[in-house]
Amino acid sequence: MKKYKKLVNAGILSSAILFTTWGLNKLIFLSAGMKEMLFCENHYQYSWRFGSIFYTKKGSGSPVLLIHELKSTGSAAEWNSVINDLAKDHTVYALDLIGCGRSEKPKMTYTNYIYVQLINDFVKDVIGTKTDLVTSGSSSSIAIMSCYSEPGLYHRLMLVNPPSMKVMSKYPKANHKTLKYLMEVPLIGTTLYNFIHSRAMLLNNYKKSLMYPNRCMNKTIDTIYEASHLAGPASRYFYASERSHFTNINMLHALKKLNHSICIIGGEAEKDIEDIMDAYVFYNPSIETEKISGCKHYPHIEQKESFLSLCSVYLS
Repeated sequence: MKKYKKLVNAGILSSAILFTTWGLNKLIFLSAGMKEMLFCENHYQYSWRFGSIFYTKKGSGSPVLLIHELKSTGSAAEWNSVINDLAKDHTVYALDLIGCGRSEKPKMTYTNYIYVQLINDFVKDVIGTKTDLVTSGSSSSIAIMSCYSEPGLYHRLMLVNPPSMKVMSKYPKANHKTLKYLMEVPLIGTTLYNFIHSRAMLLNNYKKSLMYPNRCMNKTIDTIYEASHLAGPASRYFYASERSHFTNINMLHALKKLNHSICIIGGEAEKDIEDIMDAYVFYNPSIETEKISGCKHYPHIEQKESFLSLCSVYLS
């Protein structure tokens, strides 16, 4: 009888813990969008094969497509500080990649090739003419592979702080596949996701690696926190793929073959940026490079005027 009671009590306790954890996760997702940092009046939806894609369109002139960093915290809001200025001379499109921000977040494995298909289809179906691409961080691989697969769709490329080709060549191994499986398990994966994407963790990462020292980043943290929690628990599926290297690709062959005008913009304080730019130029000598002082990973946020000045040169 005592053994039976112990089992019942253990069951009740376990159920209470599980229910409490579920409730806390639910509360986190519900509260994440309270500040409405991603609210946008003028926006559109592109009905793509894997889900609805959120995008904005501003200005007139030659088309420019802005692609935010391929991260679970990413969204087109990354370009908010420069999009209106760019729209003075260009028709500017900015989208939320599938699995990110305000776009649909289907429960699937995300790969680089999926994003290449998305960008190519978006240019053909929405923009409808040859366009320039401006990318941030890891999304540079999408641009390079898109231009390689359908070169006639693109004109110029601006790659802001692209990752090293060594990093992008990492592929999923057994431990990464295990991590992906764990992240996709209900409740466990959601709890891990919310811990990793807590405000404290995001702020620490930005202070340590992504933003220039002493830079005010409260608005940025609020924005990426909201972007990473839209769509609730489904948000973890993209993170599981990205963190496990499923979105990576070896783009060396494609980079060598590109004949497009390419410029790499690096933040002066970005880690290893000199070596990264030198490696890109080694494999494609036609690539031009520029560095912006007083910034790290996001020169378009931290040094807006310097970034726009370079855009006026390379996108004209």
